[in-house]
Amino acid sequence: MLEASRWRRLALAIRQIPRPHPLAIGFLATQPLWGQGALAQTADPVAGSVEEYNPYLYLDWLPADQLPPSRRAAMPAACSGAFVAPPADYPDAALLPQDAPMRATADTSQQSLVDGTAELRGNVRITQGYRQLFADEVDVNRTQSTAYLRGAIELREPNLLVRGRAAEVHTDSRAAAIEDATYVIHDQYVHGSASYATREASGELILTQGDYTRCEPGNVFWRMTGGEIAIDNVERQGTARDVRLEVLDVPVFYFPYLRFPVGDARLSGFLFPSISNSDENGWDVAIPYYWNIAPQLDATIVPRYIQYRGSGAEVEVRHLSPWFNTEVRAAGLPNDKGGDDEDARSLIRQGFPEDLVLPAKGKDRWLANIEQQGSSGGPWRTKIDYTKVSDPDYFRDLDTANLSVSAETALSQSAQAGLSGEHWQATLRAQEYQQLVKDRFETYSQLPRLNIDGDYRWGDLALALQHEVTSWDHDEEETIRFIADVGNPDSVTERTRNFVNARRMRIDYELDWDKQWLWGYITPGLAFRYLSYSLDNEFLRPDASSSPEASAGQVTLDTGLFFERNATAFGRDYVQTLEPRLFALGSSRADQSDFIDVSTSPSDGGNDLLFDTSLFTFSYDQLFRDSRFTGKDRIDDADRVALGLTSRIIDPSSGRDLFTLSGGQIFYLQDRETTLRGIVEDAPRSEFAARLESYPIESMRIASELIYDDDRGEMNRGNFSLRYLDDDLRLFNLGYRYLRQEEEFDLDDNLIRGPVRQVDASMVLPVSASLSILARANYDITFDRELEYLAGIEYDSCCYRARVAWRRTLDNNLADVVQPEDLTFDEGIYLEIQLKGLAGLGTTVTRMLSQGIPNFAQRELLKQ
Repeated sequence: MLEASRWRRLALAIRQIPRPHPLAIGFLATQPLWGQGALAQTADPVAGSVEEYNPYLYLDWLPADQLPPSRRAAMPAACSGAFVAPPADYPDAALLPQDAPMRATADTSQQSLVDGTAELRGNVRITQGYRQLFADEVDVNRTQSTAYLRGAIELREPNLLVRGRAAEVHTDSRAAAIEDATYVIHDQYVHGSASYATREASGELILTQGDYTRCEPGNVFWRMTGGEIAIDNVERQGTARDVRLEVLDVPVFYFPYLRFPVGDARLSGFLFPSISNSDENGWDVAIPYYWNIAPQLDATIVPRYIQYRGSGAEVEVRHLSPWFNTEVRAAGLPNDKGGDDEDARSLIRQGFPEDLVLPAKGKDRWLANIEQQGSSGGPWRTKIDYTKVSDPDYFRDLDTANLSVSAETALSQSAQAGLSGEHWQATLRAQEYQQLVKDRFETYSQLPRLNIDGDYRWGDLALALQHEVTSWDHDEEETIRFIADVGNPDSVTERTRNFVNARRMRIDYELDWDKQWLWGYITPGLAFRYLSYSLDNEFLRPDASSSPEASAGQVTLDTGLFFERNATAFGRDYVQTLEPRLFALGSSRADQSDFIDVSTSPSDGGNDLLFDTSLFTFSYDQLFRDSRFTGKDRIDDADRVALGLTSRIIDPSSGRDLFTLSGGQIFYLQDRETTLRGIVEDAPRSEFAARLESYPIESMRIASELIYDDDRGEMNRGNFSLRYLDDDLRLFNLGYRYLRQEEEFDLDDNLIRGPVRQVDASMVLPVSASLSILARANYDITFDRELEYLAGIEYDSCCYRARVAWRRTLDNNLADVVQPEDLTFDEGIYLEIQLKGLAGLGTTVTRMLSQGIPNFAQRELLKQ
């Protein structure tokens, strides 16, 4: 193979050659871009300047500072340059080779009329459509449709460059074989070399004793090398046989056979394993196998070994059809060994039951998940979102190695189908939830819920007609067993509750006149609301009605004004607005006393006909809602007037809100008799709600919300957040959260409950173009302890990315049985490596960062 210096000298020599003699009429040789680039890097005797030498110009590689601005902007952020092919500005360059004539130029040529051979010598160039060939010497045999090339061989096609010492080209089949080859696939940043390279007629490039990498020239971190590598640049896939993976020239894996994507396509084959280690589970190794079954169907099969728990597997199947998009996931771990948890063993030694401390030990653990969305683009639609696990501790103990299944405090299990028309739509839904918190009773199931809604509009008049019928179903009796006092092994308690099943009907009709102007709006409305139940007699109190109902008529008024003025401050123009808003609600009395305390079960929250209803968390937006309740189990009778005021400072050039401040309060005209638990609320006004939001620069957002009780002179709730993410990928977050709660102490005077005061700070700070520092600190001021500390570094280059992180966090595996101050900490070091264009090792760090650092996922998108 020619050295880089020889290629540079060759480029300079070509520059000095006079125009060659054409063999094909109408063709003039053009100077290759790499030749121009090499010349540009020589000394300029006039200007007296010398540009930086580029030793990889023969690979079409240009550093970032030599790229045009448009190409530099499209370059991946982690790369320091790009592979840029010279412009194809010769005749027929846009045609397929089979549709274009062959054209050739050379310094000298000689043709035999006897056998049809031709000899081309010196700076030979042959073109046929988009294909170009360069060489020192070429012998053409027209009878055999073969050309033999020697010297500085160069073959070019769109997004492909192959160089070599000698080559044989078949002009009919368009196949080529090149010795001592060097190749580049421009748009995929792929390059390498081979003792022998074959360019098949199908477009496939086969390398014998070659190598493959996506690293930048001169900075090769990894490469595949060995037997045979086939790259299909059309199908964007590659196969390798008898190859090894080298990292920093050190062999780390051997592959008898491997398929890999050339670009973003997914191919069947083993993916890189996921490896982690923790105190409780030990080594956790998962080896995914991706099966590309068909263009619309694929599967991922993941055998998994967990040192202190056993062996299992995960499976994910995805299917796409014209009507349905379906994803099915399953995981299993038979006969769980229980893990290595010293805290749990300590509780068991104290006498606590093992089946409460380690309830899953010796059990089969499993997960099932299906997600499906269906539609033909017409009136019907379907949706399934179903997740179920063997036990509430599944995600805390095992998580998932490869499946994208999220879990909070409950798992949704739902299926629904709907029909839509011009003014009406109907939805039939079945819904259940699986609790992941062990000391809570299961919630009611909706089996089923039917909604039929109408929507009409005539000019400024809007009519909404909503109908809902729901069947609430639950086991008639449920018993939970838990540890009441972690300091007393004899405090195991059982609690039993009886549940009343019911059918609920809810009707809401609303007629609004929505009139808007540039200076304000007014929206008066009339509403009729009806609520009724049909209750099962089992566990129903003798004096309770089995068919309670209530109805009310309501009048609402929502109106606001917009004032604005132009002003200047600190030499900057801005627009200031003043936006007062008034919302009023008046309701007839709806007697809902029959909804309270209807069953013989103790009053623990399950006998007040509250199936899906709670109070909204009070905020500034809550001032202008027509109900204080989230669900449909209550009709709000709170006659009230809400007043709010918003002022904005707007940048007139960008339209960005530089500063927004809002505040307001609700004034009640009478006591609220309709509540969740039947207790009359007589406060004359609500808390005062204030909200601040600011975008001082495009990269920064500042927000805060305060809830103040002016009767007691106390702050009930508050938060502050600062979010910063700029085009240089610098990310900063700062947050503070406060929630007033009464303090509670145990017998040893230890604080077990108190106000929530937490600080959360995080950052991703680039130190250089490739190196970034990652950090997060989440601290609980009330209990004077850290909730989570995280620190790490990220190195991101054009061909690989590595992240290493140290994490210290509260171990919540025993959160249901241990008091907060007794929770211990879990810490570990996590490593993640991604070889771009090949595979990745581990995803734990990315998941931790995306979940713990706001805007980290957005930063990942900006880097692409």
